[in-house]
Amino acid sequence: MAVHLHPDRRAGPLCLDKWYADTLLPDGSVLLVYLGSLSVGSWCLSRVTADLLLPDGTRHSGGAKGRRPVLGDGSADFAAGGFNGERLWWQAAGLSGELTFTSRHPGFELACPFLEAGRRSLHWVVEVPDADVQGEVRWPGGSMAIEGRGYRDRVWADIPLWRLPLQELRWGRAVAGDHACVWVTATCPGGVVAAAWQDGHLIREGLVPPVTGPGRVLLEGPVIDLQGLHLGPLRAPLGRLLHAPSQVKQASEASIGGVSGRAVHEVVTWPR
Repeated sequence: MAVHLHPDRRAGPLCLDKWYADTLLPDGSVLLVYLGSLSVGSWCLSRVTADLLLPDGTRHSGGAKGRRPVLGDGSADFAAGGFNGERLWWQAAGLSGELTFTSRHPGFELACPFLEAGRRSLHWVVEVPDADVQGEVRWPGGSMAIEGRGYRDRVWADIPLWRLPLQELRWGRAVAGDHACVWVTATCPGGVVAAAWQDGHLIREGLVPPVTGPGRVLLEGPVIDLQGLHLGPLRAPLGRLLHAPSQVKQASEASIGGVSGRAVHEVVTWPR
């Protein structure tokens, strides 16, 4: 598995470190996993969340409090979940699982850095752009074998989140047969940052998102209200402090090179 981890920079007092992974299943089911931490000095808020969204509207969700992640060579351990090489796992009330990601392509970075604000920066590394995934997820009273196409990325930032130079972010990824692509467009006060990748090659311009047909909404609302975060009384002050964005994440049909496939994509907007 291709893994691209940045060293632990300590340029700023606040640090966001977040991993996102998904798996698209042939029947239209989508599995989403988030592992993230927000730290200021010795204080760290860490969470692991997972959502399994089935085509009939059934949703199984889980979330757990983590610890400051312990990082290794191609690994991250949040106690309640993590990954090591090809293995991704999490244990949370409501939904737990263990998956194996066999990557089809090496990882890459979406610009370097993706965003800058003075001496601070945000790096977005697609560690696994396309992978064959196998494993199992479990919830109270049930379980499900997982076999599909997976993806994993990492976002690291020491830009204070209330100062992120972002107005809107459009991201997506699609798979179709042996094809795969990833795209992102960020609208900032100073202009637009765009990058894309398809079948092992970075594409600086000209990629049209291969989404076809209407989307099925997977997640919608303020990011801070993700079901598995369980922020409780921290929700309101963190929402104000972080200028929490809102997202709409969807699953859609896609077509790459004339081959039909599947896509997951989202629009994230920041209040200003």
